[in-house]
Amino acid sequence: MRQPTHFKYKMEDVECRFCTEYRGKKRGCAHAVCPWLAERIEAGVVGYEEALLDSFPHDPRLNAKLRTAVQLFHGSLWLNEGHRQRMEALKAREGSDRRRDTPAYFAAMYLLTADPDTAMRTANCFCRDGIMFSYATTKGISPHGYTLLGAARDIYASGDGIALNDLADGEVIDTEAFCLIVNALLIARYGCVALEIQQKERQ
Repeated sequence: MRQPTHFKYKMEDVECRFCTEYRGKKRGCAHAVCPWLAERIEAGVVGYEEALLDSFPHDPRLNAKLRTAVQLFHGSLWLNEGHRQRMEALKAREGSDRRRDTPAYFAAMYLLTADPDTAMRTANCFCRDGIMFSYATTKGISPHGYTLLGAARDIYASGDGIALNDLADGEVIDTEAFCLIVNALLIARYGCVALEIQQKERQ
């Protein structure tokens, strides 16, 4: 039986002037945060700054860290080309499974393939039914790697509902790990389409 294809939003489908919440050029949107952000991300009209700042609760300490992530953004959610290649290779190795392949699954995979050491230590965690974190090799793991492992486990268990309190504390989470974790939370919330977000100025 042929599987139904997913409708993909295009730029013309998500123009604000067609939205029922749009109040004209002077008043703009009736909401502080766009209620159709996921669809606009899929259409490729949302940049990193808007996606990031509109996806998390407004908290002064967290907002400062999010602004830092925006400033450090280099045009892609991938840490580097090696990161992309590791995750794509792992996806190819594991194949596809509609029940297993949730946004949270891919968000965890994104974190666990961020660097070669973490990817090596967690390679055996991926199985047909999901991710078995107990199979990770943690002896001698760096604090950075341990942070990514813990965040991946939390996101996989709770989706995008991970507690954000520690994210604002620079003494607990280093800047690179923070950026990777909030990127993973975008994937957990919006799916792998979030990986296509690029740098655009907020409108």
